[in-house]
Amino acid sequence: MRFERCPGVRKPAGGFTLVSGTVLLAAWTAYRRGDLRLFDLRVWFACLELTARRCGLIKGRPPSYRIEEIHGLVGGVGGEHVRHSIARIEGMGLLSWSESSIAFPNSESVLGQAGLGPMLDFVPNHRRLVPMPRRIIRLIAGGARRVVVASILGHLLRCLYYRGGLCHAEGTCKASWIAELFGVNARNVKAARKHLVGIGWLVPISTRQIVLNRFGQRVRVNLEWSRNDISQAIKRSPHPAISTTGSPPPYKDKKLSSRIYMNQKPECGPSGVSTQPKGEGKPTLRHVVWDDLCDAKRLLELHRQAAGFGLISQSECDRLRFFAAAEHAKAIGTQNPCGLFATVVRKGLWRYITQDDEDLAVRALNRLGPMFEASRDVSRPVEFEPRLTYGCALKQTEIRALIAASLGEESGQPPALAA
Repeated sequence: MRFERCPGVRKPAGGFTLVSGTVLLAAWTAYRRGDLRLFDLRVWFACLELTARRCGLIKGRPPSYRIEEIHGLVGGVGGEHVRHSIARIEGMGLLSWSESSIAFPNSESVLGQAGLGPMLDFVPNHRRLVPMPRRIIRLIAGGARRVVVASILGHLLRCLYYRGGLCHAEGTCKASWIAELFGVNARNVKAARKHLVGIGWLVPISTRQIVLNRFGQRVRVNLEWSRNDISQAIKRSPHPAISTTGSPPPYKDKKLSSRIYMNQKPECGPSGVSTQPKGEGKPTLRHVVWDDLCDAKRLLELHRQAAGFGLISQSECDRLRFFAAAEHAKAIGTQNPCGLFATVVRKGLWRYITQDDEDLAVRALNRLGPMFEASRDVSRPVEFEPRLTYGCALKQTEIRALIAASLGEESGQPPALAA
């Protein structure tokens, strides 16, 4: 079976930057060896984005680089942590940093790095320049998990090429090859690839089984991908009509004995599977679902409930943080994005929000328009839910503190602070 090559495009949406495959593998080798942390690797990718942003500067005008700009891309506490990270990267010879210039090594200068040889044997064409889309670079810098970064790099090395001034984004890639090359678990690679398909960055192509066994799944990198598309993408693949993992039905005596129905007590309440689709009904912090993160109106209701519980204020700054946390969870959360969102809100981990998250949150808030004024009405009572579950829940100490605070207000005493 022969595949027709997809026509190339001049550049991906949002632009790209050319990076040597050898340098990419050298950066991962330093991380795998323990000389760099995952945060350092994200800072290194953020520096790639910084240089790409200044590719259109007027000739003769010197660029200016700031630590605060890197902090906006990677999140976290920033400051000295980013400076120490840059110092570690410079010590490995993967970066040259100053406020007026950022330089990356070439392929020849990193070939002598310890442990790089075995990785290069897996990638015969490692010297080529990989056209890395800037949008996926910002996703990596914004907090992508280790196995997600490895899956992205593996698909870039196998499926994205720059020939004749055009980007060709189609190829085959095996999960076992990525696992062996980057030293990660093959099952986790499959889960990460499913996440990348779910957010729309990878598009699987129908592939014959013989090709799957030898070369892996054929995919196309979506060069028009944007984080705005995540809300419309299908987060989880639909289940097959017939189970392919359960036991097959019996081929003999298919008519079961009627005695299995004896002494069966009926369950209280309605039986059967609920037909109510996800996202229907009033959103609640007791159980955050995927549709809550994608719908700005439902998020606004969750923000009102969080303000009523004292987890966040009604200020515009906190509202922006709340929506940015949802954008961060949709892009970074591979296993439980709703739980990630709830953890950020409950623990106040706003420092992990990046500039891209805030930009998308501003767009979502602007689409709401006049609903802002309604969200500022804090006089509406919030239904108190004493039993909260699933990571979105308040701790029992926090619930007691809220009850004590309400009793203190009724008695005229100053309310107690929540734990």
